[in-house]
Amino acid sequence: MFRKSILAASVVCGVSGLFAGAAFADDKPDLDIISKIRDEGFNHSQVMDTLRHLTDNIGPRLTGTPQMKASNLWTRDQLTKWGLENGRLEGFEFGPGWTWESVDVRMVTPRTDQLYALPISWYPGTEGEITGEVIFAAMSSKEDFEDYRGKLKGKIVLVDAVRPYRDPTELDAEARRQLNEPIVRLTDAELRDEVTYDVPEAPGAGDDFWIEYKSWGYYLSAFLQEEGALAIVRRSPRRNMLVDATGYQYLEGQQPTIPAVRMATEHYDRMVRLLDGEEPVTLSLDVSAKFHTDDMRSYSTLADIPGKGRNPEVVMLGGHLDSWFMGDGAVDNGAGVAVAMEAVRILKAIGVKPKRTIRVGLWGGEEQGYHGSYQYVLDHLATRPARTEESFQYMEPYTKEYGMFPVVKKPGFEKFSVYFNLDNGSGKIRGVYAEGNAAAAAIFEEWLKPFHDLGAKTVTMNDTGGTDHEVFDDIGLPGFQFIQDPLDYGSRLHHTTLDTYDHAFEKDLKQAAVIMASFVYNAAMREDRFPREPEPRKRDEVQED
Repeated sequence: MFRKSILAASVVCGVSGLFAGAAFADDKPDLDIISKIRDEGFNHSQVMDTLRHLTDNIGPRLTGTPQMKASNLWTRDQLTKWGLENGRLEGFEFGPGWTWESVDVRMVTPRTDQLYALPISWYPGTEGEITGEVIFAAMSSKEDFEDYRGKLKGKIVLVDAVRPYRDPTELDAEARRQLNEPIVRLTDAELRDEVTYDVPEAPGAGDDFWIEYKSWGYYLSAFLQEEGALAIVRRSPRRNMLVDATGYQYLEGQQPTIPAVRMATEHYDRMVRLLDGEEPVTLSLDVSAKFHTDDMRSYSTLADIPGKGRNPEVVMLGGHLDSWFMGDGAVDNGAGVAVAMEAVRILKAIGVKPKRTIRVGLWGGEEQGYHGSYQYVLDHLATRPARTEESFQYMEPYTKEYGMFPVVKKPGFEKFSVYFNLDNGSGKIRGVYAEGNAAAAAIFEEWLKPFHDLGAKTVTMNDTGGTDHEVFDDIGLPGFQFIQDPLDYGSRLHHTTLDTYDHAFEKDLKQAAVIMASFVYNAAMREDRFPREPEPRKRDEVQED
């Protein structure tokens, strides 16, 4: 998930009862169809088979890799096998893919030890074993470079500061809960805890942090290459031997030329302590990694259940098919893909004939910045001008164009009805974010009623971020993400080596698929197109009567 936002840190505004009676007459769910969806989804499910193939058979699906392309082809063919039409791949410019084959990191002095580390994506291998003296040179901005200029040649450089381990009793309530109860389900009290609307900040607030984060890897590797460093060692942002080795330096022609690994926090911190005690440390690294340049495009998978008429409106659902490489991409976001695929399988299995075309989108490149879903927007719905400031040079198209005007609509804009996304782990659906759309909130209240017995009751007027629904919402089209139980997504799995099939909960995924299928069916059968928010406009524009 790109720019993750997990519910435990979000504000949830329960709106139960606020919109009673406000939904349109045709938004009463067809309970006969709901019963069929529940029967097919609970008693004849294939959701775990789908997830198992994506994770155990294909494995991690880093954007641009052969595994990602294999998942595109397999999902297209599987959707076609289930009876969907026009199964296809839609591409976007990306750059080289990257895979790793092996890694061996050892402390040689002051004693020998096998260390737990993984190569950082889009960094080269070592082309054989390299051995070098370790230096601790913590850097977090370009201003820090001068402190180490001329001191790093031939060194293996530890570049991240050490954060002290905090007494668990000093952590905030949510952090303590994740530490003591790694698998978390939302309580009724938590779901109704915040009952007022969280007034949003100015558009783009917080983007400076993300721009700095995405750019920093390029600046850091360029400096260390210039200084003649032998290799980079970074500290995993996780504890308990969990390794997150995400790297974003994938732009064509701008990949680093110096090897780099992310090391388990406990092993990294030990080396820093040794160095602080003036004990020399030597490491050996042997990393085998490969760049894939045969096809510099990557792809999303799409398929349709056609609606009635020659040019029907479109209802969409989906999640991102790509993943990071540390685990198998099971909960981020194989689970969301399996649920979306299961939802359309259910609808085909019960023989629905929708008014609107139901289109599933399994997006590529989400982890690097919504590449696939935003390319769909650019190809079919609308375009925006891009920022040209130097600070945006390393950013993906979505960030460069976010909030820019004018929004130039394409023919598909008016035919688009709504998009539903799932990408917050493998937990069951507990409700939905209405993204400030009061009409949508009223409709969702009705659509959730048949699923109160499954724990899905909450509608919030607040926004959420970090998933592909944003690319639709930001141009004024209805795009929504469901509220999900966190389980151990935030505590252990997100972007780590533990993101495997073993951490997916079958009952949760069945429940999610049934609810997503029902939402999509309801939207496809409405008399009118799904209601929209006011169209986005520049902050200094005055809306005329």
